[in-house]
Amino acid sequence: EPTKTSFFQALDITTKITKGTVEILNDTPILAIGDKVGSSEAALLKMLNIHPFFYGLKVKQIYDNGSLYGEDVLNITEEVMMTNFQKACSNIAAISLETGITTEASIPHSLANGFKNLVSIAIETDYSFKQAEKVKEFLKDPSKFIKVEEKKDEKKDDKQEPEEEEEEE
Repeated sequence: EPTKTSFFQALDITTKITKGTVEILNDTPILAIGDKVGSSEAALLKMLNIHPFFYGLKVKQIYDNGSLYGEDVLNITEEVMMTNFQKACSNIAAISLETGITTEASIPHSLANGFKNLVSIAIETDYSFKQAEKVKEFLKDPSKFIKVEEKKDEKKDDKQEPEEEEEEE
């Protein structure tokens, strides 16, 4: 309504009247999140038919079985849950290995330890199997494996030609 321009002026909102309606010239923030709504802001929002209100709960503490927890307990991400789960699995595997109780978490470690024991036996005796041969070969002559790494490095160096620098006199 054109008669309401004084109301807008009182709130420092620039307006003009166009074809019998009030037009707001600039975007003007009326409220920010967390601001208390005064009577003039409420009247303006009602006049513009805007309903910005949202009602909800803000959790500050959680009570569960006699314990109080802060609101940060609810901000757990999937990554945090996965990290905690992995730590728990690691702890279960360690306890299982130490006590000799087999669990799903300890089976891969038990198999790896068994393989290490078999390789140790193969190294100390004449008995051998396919997977132990490479370890035996390494123990006999570690330089073979160093040369392989050096050759790989040389091939990489050959592919990258060194840049020539000009000398200044």
